[in-house]
Amino acid sequence: MKFNKSIFFKTIIALTFIALVLPVFLSQEVQYVIAFMGIFSFGILHGSNDLFVIEKLNDKPKQNQFIRSLFIYLGVVLAFVVVFYVIPFIALIAFVLISGYHFGEQHFHHKISNQASALASLFYLSYGLLVLFLILYFNSQEVILIIQDMTGYLVSESLLLYLLLSSLLGSLIFYVILSKKNAALKSSALRDVLYLILFSGLFYVSDVVWSFAVYFVLWHSLPSLKDQVNSLYGEFDFKNFFKYFKKAFPYWLASIIGMGVVVWLFKDSKNFLSLVFAFIAAITFPHVFVMRKLFGRD
Repeated sequence: MKFNKSIFFKTIIALTFIALVLPVFLSQEVQYVIAFMGIFSFGILHGSNDLFVIEKLNDKPKQNQFIRSLFIYLGVVLAFVVVFYVIPFIALIAFVLISGYHFGEQHFHHKISNQASALASLFYLSYGLLVLFLILYFNSQEVILIIQDMTGYLVSESLLLYLLLSSLLGSLIFYVILSKKNAALKSSALRDVLYLILFSGLFYVSDVVWSFAVYFVLWHSLPSLKDQVNSLYGEFDFKNFFKYFKKAFPYWLASIIGMGVVVWLFKDSKNFLSLVFAFIAAITFPHVFVMRKLFGRD
């Protein structure tokens, strides 16, 4: 069964509206179960096949390249885990910036012709940070505690508001500039504003876990999976998704086991949410560069 692009995103929008009202009917515990199921399934899966993507995009001998990529990939993940443990505040800033860029790139890469331009990169960063700071600001009390647990630093709500407004201003400026030479971006202006209104409503009524999970799974991971399957197999359908899943499964399982090990090792010194976000940060870091290469081939 093939997935029409319009139907795919209409489904995501419908699921977002459902997610918007579900907190009214579900307890926080049930929301956490659904949220983490989404994060640990589609959320982790969309970055689990990076080595296969690298292999497909590289023209070097497969076996030698795969082994080399494996060691580099694992080295980057482990290095980021160490950085998070030794200098967590710097690692957290790096994670926010990298994730912001990655979220913005996933959302807009197909609407911008010159993706390698500095303006495009600045726009991706600004928009992704806008989404992240909407989540952080509307859940500032929870977020401040999580950041303090992760880094030992106490940030203020006013700082989160300042960063939110700065990212909003940056997004508007770069959107206007890029729209002059990118018709697809210009034509989607109203739709993109409505998306932001939808996100804001969702983040306002939800806690940080539900907010992050809904955006991360529905608006980032699923579109990313779709793009990867399209690039690797030519089209997105159940058959090709199953091929992707079979390739990704061992790495997905290893990631889940790794997450369990991290939680077990640091369960007495850090809370669960801090560990989850730290682990997502560690596996996100190399994934961003893999997807940048993939989008560069589109």
